[in-house]
Amino acid sequence: MAAFENRRAPVRAMWSLLIVGTALVPVMASAQATAVTPTSAVAAADETDGEILVTARKRAESVHDVPATIGVITQEAVTNSGATNLQQLAAVAPGLNLAKAPTGNEIGVTIRGLGSSPGVPSFDSSVSLFVDGVYAPRSREFAASMFDIQRIEVIRGTQAALLGKNTSLGAINLISRKPGNTFAVDARASYEFERGSMVASGGIDIPLADTLHLRVAGSYSHDNGFVKNVVLDNYAPRIRDAAFRGVLVWEPSDNIDLTATVQHDVAKNYGSVIEVIASTGVPELLASLAGFPGVVDRNLDRRVASTSPRTGGEQDGRLKVDKYNLTANIGLGDHTLTSITAYSRYNETNRADADAVPGDYVGRNVDEVGTQFSQEVRLVSPSDRPFDYIVGGLFLDGRLDNDTLFAANMPFGPALGVLIAGQQRTTFVQDNSAISLFAQANYKFEGGFRLTGGVRWTRERKDVDLARVVVVPGFFSTAIFPPYAPFSLSRTEKNFDYSFGAQYEISPDALVYASYGQGTKGGGYAQSVTRLETAEYAKEVARTFEVGVKLQDPDRKWLFNIAAFSTTVDDFQLVTFTGIQFIVGNTDLRSQGVELEASWKPVPGLRLFINNTYADAKDRATGNPIPLAPKWTGSGGFDFRTDVGSALRFSLNGSVDYRSKRYYQQNPATSPAGEAFTTLNLGVALGAQDDAWEVRLIGRNLTDANSLAFSFPLPLLPAGNQGGMSERGRTVALQVSARF
Repeated sequence: MAAFENRRAPVRAMWSLLIVGTALVPVMASAQATAVTPTSAVAAADETDGEILVTARKRAESVHDVPATIGVITQEAVTNSGATNLQQLAAVAPGLNLAKAPTGNEIGVTIRGLGSSPGVPSFDSSVSLFVDGVYAPRSREFAASMFDIQRIEVIRGTQAALLGKNTSLGAINLISRKPGNTFAVDARASYEFERGSMVASGGIDIPLADTLHLRVAGSYSHDNGFVKNVVLDNYAPRIRDAAFRGVLVWEPSDNIDLTATVQHDVAKNYGSVIEVIASTGVPELLASLAGFPGVVDRNLDRRVASTSPRTGGEQDGRLKVDKYNLTANIGLGDHTLTSITAYSRYNETNRADADAVPGDYVGRNVDEVGTQFSQEVRLVSPSDRPFDYIVGGLFLDGRLDNDTLFAANMPFGPALGVLIAGQQRTTFVQDNSAISLFAQANYKFEGGFRLTGGVRWTRERKDVDLARVVVVPGFFSTAIFPPYAPFSLSRTEKNFDYSFGAQYEISPDALVYASYGQGTKGGGYAQSVTRLETAEYAKEVARTFEVGVKLQDPDRKWLFNIAAFSTTVDDFQLVTFTGIQFIVGNTDLRSQGVELEASWKPVPGLRLFINNTYADAKDRATGNPIPLAPKWTGSGGFDFRTDVGSALRFSLNGSVDYRSKRYYQQNPATSPAGEAFTTLNLGVALGAQDDAWEVRLIGRNLTDANSLAFSFPLPLLPAGNQGGMSERGRTVALQVSARF
């Protein structure tokens, strides 16, 4: 007991410091304070005279002038939250919903209640990811490390004209940090007290010449997990992630600049987080047959009892991502020609224990490689004239190679003497290519009225080779997943998408707008279906109408943005996880709601904020709620900072992040829903006024709240047996940052 109390003493001390810091807010708010720099989820990015500049529409412009809802997350906001990967992006981006599949690195992302559920590797995500302007189609790339970020832009709604193919429901745009003009070093390290997890990251700016600058940055994280395995006496998921990025900028003249980026990321994970949350007694029986009676508790309590002799004890995985990017901006008179050439490759291997109990009953091995080459060219006109435009083209060429082995060894079956057993291997190779032409134009009338229109034409082709062989004969590998001789499928489609809108600038600080857009996500083939001849799914088409108002104080003391939206999706590409496979099909959806972003600086140094999304998302055919679509998501809180003496700065920030109930299967009766989930987060810091150093204490989910993060029927078991995943519990981390 004494040892336990001693281990918890640092945690109690951190809690005391957080409580004391909170009590100081009203006292210090009345003291002399510096101007606050927003650190909340929606905060300043690159700023000029207080304006927030974004590049979501392929040119630098004030976010206040963009007729769309764009959330901007700064490097400071990411640092202050302690987030280290894209899976944690929802912690700093209100309105985003993310969910990870129970095995592998498939991640689902929804905005306004719409998006792709985690699952099929061949799926392009409906909420697209862009890294330094380069399209990243696969959901696995959302699992990569997030470090040395300049800012993140979350663009909501249909954005097909400029952002690229498959942005039917929104996009996330990551902009990495570029080198400075002088030699500089920055570093950050953190230690988490609850589980002993650690993060270390940093970068160095090296001016090689007057026109040549280099930045080298890296990150290493050591996550010790949060779910206790009561059989193995360890925690999961244990993740080791090491990443590196080099950015070289050359500016040979005033009208030419080139940026070359190289990034390498390797993440390894160990352990299962699947809990048995509902049972008819079969999971308990299976655990007993494996020699572990009494370890299945049926509670959502961050405790698992999963082992797999086939994998050497527990499941594991490895994800390696490499990215290469060359961007050139060339001034042609008063126009700018931009070329972005990129190549990316990822390789994931994982050995999954899918049965959630001790023993070797259901397993999956995956080896997947995805590659993509892209070339974009665009011409941007100057924006200080009544008429401005952007025209360009995009070429994509990619390949996906997936090899999946499924194994079953159940001690029962559909008939006496017929067991659900056997092993089968499915191979899936897809080659895809696309060419896309796009244009957008704006016309500014006298008096503050502006019209906008954009178009995109895309031609895409996908060719797949599929096969399935029996590795170990049995009912599972011959009847449930029948073998297939190698065969090929092919599809070609042409899509025309568009957007148009109008905005009226009542004053430089008041804007009203309305927009309408159509975006298409191409159809394709799924590698995980039971019968491979049914692998094809149709393209999905989304149409969004949005009206909004953006208001701000001339001195930037307050901001108020509100937007109403309505999105309909025809032939939405849905994914249903059965516990052993992902069922793919098409249905029709719609989402209607309101988004609010507001902030206020009542006194110097203190900023209050709230960001909220209400989205009523339904399946138009059944009226059922949509997976990963809570009606309410948002965040509210404060940021405060003040000078202490002549050299120090004290800061305090806190938030309450919330989401209402959300479901995880297309049929909500199939699996339990995740109940409403609210977290209390608080950070307190002391640092130098010149930002040379800072010591920050970061507390997230301080009340240790829990809810279902994902749920699904346990594989090959009778109805009523359910697996689930918990949300992450409380974390309290000490973070030290320095730069010189």
